[in-house]
Amino acid sequence: MIVRLYYRFLPPLAKFPHCRRSRLTRDLAHIVGLACWVALAVPTQTVAAATPAASIVYGSFSSFEAAARARDTFERDLLEPLEVRDVSHDGRTLYRVTGVLSADVAGLRTRVAELKNTGRPGLWLMHQEMTDSVAPARPDAPGSRGAIRAAAQRTLASLDQATASSTAQRATTSSAGPRPRAASRAAAARATSRDAATDAQPRDDRMQTFGVLPGHTTLARTRADSPRSASAAGSPPDTLTLQPTHTGVDATEAPIVLPRFDDVDINIDGKLDESVWSRVPSYNNMSVIDPDTLQKPVHDTHIHFLYTDRGLYVAVRAEQPADKLVARLSSRDDSINRDGVSLTLDSSGEGLYGQWFGINVGGSVIDGKVLPEAEFSRQWDGPWTGNAVPTEYGYSAEMFLPWSMMSMPDAGEARRMGFYISRKVAYLNERWGWPALPLTASRFMSALQPVELRGVNPRQQITLYPFTSATYDVLADDPDYRTGVDVFWRPSSNLQFAATLLPDFGTVESDDVVVNLTSFETFFPEKRLFFLEGSEIFETSPRSNVLARLSSSSSSSGGRQTASDFNPTPTTLLNTRRIGGPAVDPDLPGSIAINDVDLGKPTDLHGAVKLTGQMGPVRFGVLGAFEDDPEFVGTDVLGNVYQIVQEGRDFGAVRFLYESVTGSRQSLGWMSTAVVHGAGDAFVHGLDGHYLSESGEWKVDGQLIASDAHGVEGYGGFGDIVYVPRRGHRHQLTLDYLDENLNVNDFGFIRRNDDITARYSFSHTTSAWPMFRNVRSSISYNHGMNLDGRGTRLGLFLRSTMTLHSLNSITAAFMYFPRKWEDRNTRGNGDYRVEERWGTEIAWGTNTGKPFSYSIGTSVQQEELGDPTYQLNTGFTYKPTDRFSLDFDLSYRRRHNWLVYQGGRRVTAFHADEWKPKVALDVFLSSKQQLRFTLQWAGIKADESELYQVPIGDGYLIPYLRDPADMSIDDFTLSRLTTQLRYRWEIAPLSDLFVVFTRGSNVPDRVDDSFDRLLRDALTDPVIDLFVVKLRYRFGN
Repeated sequence: MIVRLYYRFLPPLAKFPHCRRSRLTRDLAHIVGLACWVALAVPTQTVAAATPAASIVYGSFSSFEAAARARDTFERDLLEPLEVRDVSHDGRTLYRVTGVLSADVAGLRTRVAELKNTGRPGLWLMHQEMTDSVAPARPDAPGSRGAIRAAAQRTLASLDQATASSTAQRATTSSAGPRPRAASRAAAARATSRDAATDAQPRDDRMQTFGVLPGHTTLARTRADSPRSASAAGSPPDTLTLQPTHTGVDATEAPIVLPRFDDVDINIDGKLDESVWSRVPSYNNMSVIDPDTLQKPVHDTHIHFLYTDRGLYVAVRAEQPADKLVARLSSRDDSINRDGVSLTLDSSGEGLYGQWFGINVGGSVIDGKVLPEAEFSRQWDGPWTGNAVPTEYGYSAEMFLPWSMMSMPDAGEARRMGFYISRKVAYLNERWGWPALPLTASRFMSALQPVELRGVNPRQQITLYPFTSATYDVLADDPDYRTGVDVFWRPSSNLQFAATLLPDFGTVESDDVVVNLTSFETFFPEKRLFFLEGSEIFETSPRSNVLARLSSSSSSSGGRQTASDFNPTPTTLLNTRRIGGPAVDPDLPGSIAINDVDLGKPTDLHGAVKLTGQMGPVRFGVLGAFEDDPEFVGTDVLGNVYQIVQEGRDFGAVRFLYESVTGSRQSLGWMSTAVVHGAGDAFVHGLDGHYLSESGEWKVDGQLIASDAHGVEGYGGFGDIVYVPRRGHRHQLTLDYLDENLNVNDFGFIRRNDDITARYSFSHTTSAWPMFRNVRSSISYNHGMNLDGRGTRLGLFLRSTMTLHSLNSITAAFMYFPRKWEDRNTRGNGDYRVEERWGTEIAWGTNTGKPFSYSIGTSVQQEELGDPTYQLNTGFTYKPTDRFSLDFDLSYRRRHNWLVYQGGRRVTAFHADEWKPKVALDVFLSSKQQLRFTLQWAGIKADESELYQVPIGDGYLIPYLRDPADMSIDDFTLSRLTTQLRYRWEIAPLSDLFVVFTRGSNVPDRVDDSFDRLLRDALTDPVIDLFVVKLRYRFGN
């Protein structure tokens, strides 16, 4: 298989068809031209000078506003006049806070030494020739000397009064806290003049990068005066406040040098009672990022870091009223509204990939992977530890993150990483972060706070996950016993080999019940540890990671959301759920049939191997998996039984990605996949490219695809362009071309081929409306057609969610669908015209920070024949304690003239009722032991209304009457249920004991039954009835 994969590695992409000329092509050219014009039109200015000079640099910033605010802070502390100068550096403009330019270089060196001795190690001396590209502020610029002088003359009287008042206040200040310093005349005058000058300018709220240059940076050092927990040993450490401006500009350009210890004795219990925490700096720099006001939080958050050869230790002291804590336990990776902290760590050091880790009050954890710029996924679990416990001042938290679980590039003695830490404050429904990086901004991974670590080169690591399981099939009275092992070997920090032998991917977590009577496949996400580890290298575009585009769960923040039928699907060349999925249907004689339940069962695997790593700027991945030969039992019309053996499939994938970060980020990748099977082989090749501008405003991703599936070649490609001109504003244009023969679904996933589509969307988030806490609105238009030029996916969508100050929320949406052609649900038996339609919905949800919250929503939407469908969704969440949770959702839909394909050219319209209840009950014996019960049911009763035929030529569906001699009727019912009772004990990180009972049913068509009978039969007449006990334990150095 591997030989064949490499043999077909380079497909003839030269045959890729050119896109036809169109207005869409012309508009795209305009957009690209505009981007180039913006990049090239940035003016520079230099000022010549005659003599050598130097000045002290106090900080470097990427926006003038941030530099000006920092200048004020330094002037108040140092009682010295300072300036803001713009300088060209690596192709971009920085704003440096400097002292006055002086020829007395020796005197400046002495001054720098004096300031460093007072706790300001980040200062440095900039030697300048005035022929350098250093431009002082223009006389009329905000903050320039001319503007300052004019404003100073108008404010001298008020300055003297302010100085006198400050002196009186200083005389009465308690000696317990740090003394405030009187502002200098120049500082006060400058502040006043700058306010006047900037009032006339539009404020730029885009994300920037705040920085101090070389050194590990204390811009201000004050003694923390809040009381320490009674259990804490030693005195509280100094608090290093990097003076956040609370405008989203608080990440330093130079890295913070974290303290290193040879060894520490820290018990990760969340209590912060080890003396080592009092010997390391504490940072208190958070800003409010959700809602994205970027204001100073109402409570302090003190953060400590230290590291050893083994890993990174993080401690957080989160202050808030103890009676306002919202502590709720949950399953791993569940996102609910509660108090907790989260750390994102860029282990690449260049914003290319990383992990994120969250710990919530009570000890529940959440983690995942993150890719540029802010593609978060919870589809990864790491062997780290954390805890968070209530205290008299709020709560405290600890984390230990071992280096061995992280991918890292080769590095010398000094290694650079980036971090972002956030805190959820549930009773305020706010998230605070440092750096201040709201998701409404253009940058995230490329704007993390850099840190420097020395001597972090993890030694060789090997981890074993042996498991044993026992499964009892109640229906077949058949026990099954399995034993296997997963092996992860990391010979170096930039290379990992993984293998699984005789894996057991048994059911310990069930998929959602989905009713899909369309021609489109349902996508289910991967949940198996082996395939999730290192999976980020195989993601070739943001479309590969569908979960990254999903918002938090319905109970994660704000008002409770109603259940939704919307299931976004990815476009990906690698969907590992294909591995071990239902087998290829065997080729049977017409008289032999196999039960559909058996055909839908997963296939056993012999094993799988995976290699991922990095060599310089190139990352790579190789994956291979080998299925067992599935066996089926078939019967003929006479009742004879046959044993049928089908050939298993072999899967392979190879991936290479070259990445370059030089201000902007560019990458070029290649992936090839292969599926080898006796019924036919399938090969797919993809070339992907990515670009992110230095400012983060422009982001471009694209991919070209070629497939050779079962002897049929197909081609396609797509591109995504995202433009974020300022915080809260996001434009996106996506373009697709997929020919009618493109087929990646043997190993990948696309919703459909034969598609040319352009989509535009604009989203806006604001916290500026006084009536609302925040408002999130979006508008999008989709124009899709097949290669025959017929519009197939057309729609205009408007949606807005308004969160009130009470933290309840209102959601309203409107949808308009122009006339289109339906070319898929007839399964290749012709197309038919559908008239324009519309739909609308409105929903209300109450504050999820309360013990009880509920939601209710209603919608109406026209069916393809123009008749209305009404839907009602409601539900509630009850969490009276942190150890108990009950969620209930109910959906009812009444459909009029719902079209369902019947075969051939026949389509039937139905009047139908549909019920979908969903229950989830969680009881926690501790944060590591959980008892969970879930039940999902979908019931439909559909009565035949009208009969239609698809026209042979163009046109609308043609109604017809059934032959009087035909006594059949198309009425049908559907009743599908999945219920599961699961006990989970997390013995240690990634070491679990599961005891699971799963029952699933699919009741045959019973048109005369009522809904209560259909539900009762679904509970008592299962097609799946399994009892599973599984133990997995992690061994590793």
